[in-house]
Amino acid sequence: MARGRREHTDPVDPAGLRPAQDESGRRRLDDGRRAIRAVHPTAAAVVVAALVLPIAGLVFLLRPDYAAVHWTSPSLHFVFFLVVGATAASLSLVTAEAARRRGDARVFLLSLAFLTISGFMALHAAGTQDVLTRRSLPGFTVAITVGLLVAAPLALASGYVDLRPWAGPAVMRARPWLRAGVVGALALWGVWSVGNWPPIDVITGEGPSGDALEIAAGLAALAYVAAAARLWWVHRDHPGFLVLSVVVCYVLLAEALVGVAAAGERKFHPSWWVWHALIVAGFLLVFVAARREWREERFRPLYLPATREQRQEVSVLVGDLAGYTSYAEHRDPAEVAAMLRAYYEVATPLVARRYRGEVEKFTGDGIFATFNRRGDQPDHAARAVAAAAALQAEVAQVRDAHPDWPGLRVGVNSGPVVVSEMGGRGYVVYAAVGDTVNVAARLQAAAPVGGVLVGARTRALLGDAAPLLPTPRLEVKGKADAVDAYLLQVPGPRTEPRPHPATHPKEIR
Repeated sequence: MARGRREHTDPVDPAGLRPAQDESGRRRLDDGRRAIRAVHPTAAAVVVAALVLPIAGLVFLLRPDYAAVHWTSPSLHFVFFLVVGATAASLSLVTAEAARRRGDARVFLLSLAFLTISGFMALHAAGTQDVLTRRSLPGFTVAITVGLLVAAPLALASGYVDLRPWAGPAVMRARPWLRAGVVGALALWGVWSVGNWPPIDVITGEGPSGDALEIAAGLAALAYVAAAARLWWVHRDHPGFLVLSVVVCYVLLAEALVGVAAAGERKFHPSWWVWHALIVAGFLLVFVAARREWREERFRPLYLPATREQRQEVSVLVGDLAGYTSYAEHRDPAEVAAMLRAYYEVATPLVARRYRGEVEKFTGDGIFATFNRRGDQPDHAARAVAAAAALQAEVAQVRDAHPDWPGLRVGVNSGPVVVSEMGGRGYVVYAAVGDTVNVAARLQAAAPVGGVLVGARTRALLGDAAPLLPTPRLEVKGKADAVDAYLLQVPGPRTEPRPHPATHPKEIR
């Protein structure tokens, strides 16, 4: 159907001379100005200095009176690139950890790009002639250029991974293979370089030689520029120092590829040192920017929108100690803390390591965990129920030595939630929100001590894979309709669900 035509009816200012500025556009402009002002003057100076480097390289390259100037220092070359490679490797490690913790594909691809370049840079340093080896090994000589070429697709992907909803989860599912591919490429190139086998045995400089390699270098440089442009566009309203540093780093890597392609044959020429300084400046800039960020979430400004908020079907496990308040009332706080510590030391590794769930939080005497937060656990219901059963078994063993300790009730429910970023600099959580969470808490409140009560959606996902007994429909607080629930048959004495869950005063959100 054709849509009706809308007339342009912008409001007019009081003078009647021009349309009034759109309020949202004015707010966006103000936000952008504030974000730019937020970048520290020292940081801005570092960025400007880094961007000026290519001009110096161009001067050295074009001036004929510099053509015969060379500064050869193998020991400096070795230490220089070893230190820079270590810096890039440290960036790779911290970005990889941030990506793993939050499931963010952009930061993970960035970590792979850093890992690739740092690894090839270490190979380049190790092959410095007259330091670790007396031979000239061309494979090590061109290692930095090779690293830039291999990392270019990863950098490009980091800029555009948010364009398709399926791309981010696919990258995170494939991360072991992607990481293994990078490590394998480094190992293969190192072995090939030591062997000095064809075709790298005839290379004489550090830059591409031949039309095919020069075209590859040009395409890789365009990939870095495209990635930088995309990151800048995505964050144009709030270009913080970290985002700006990654953008500039990509630009510098692109310029370094162009410089090596243009002057790669001139080893230890002034322009050669400048093009290598571009790579160094790019990594140091990101390192300084990351150091300035909040330590717990250094790369949060780069997270994908899907990391900050996403819809997902998950299974929620909620556990709570029955009679905890009465137990704690007449005991020393240190004794209570020892009891909780004993339970949590059992629960946390069981849920997180054995069944790959995520322990979101402890709420006093309660535990809250989710499964399939990142969409990579199709068997999340089975994992959650198995974790609940194993948790009850472990708690029962602990209680055998301490019969007076409170017992555990567990509720498991599956369904859609929104995982949303909440908080700000200093404290951020990614909370699962929705009725699925509320029902899991109600099921826990209705569960028997030592038992596990499972929701209807979890039961449907399990099929006949678990021994479940239907219970009478439960009237739970806050729900207009009764809830179907199923009691998991776990080893031990027979238990029955509590008859009046709606009167239970505790609420876990």
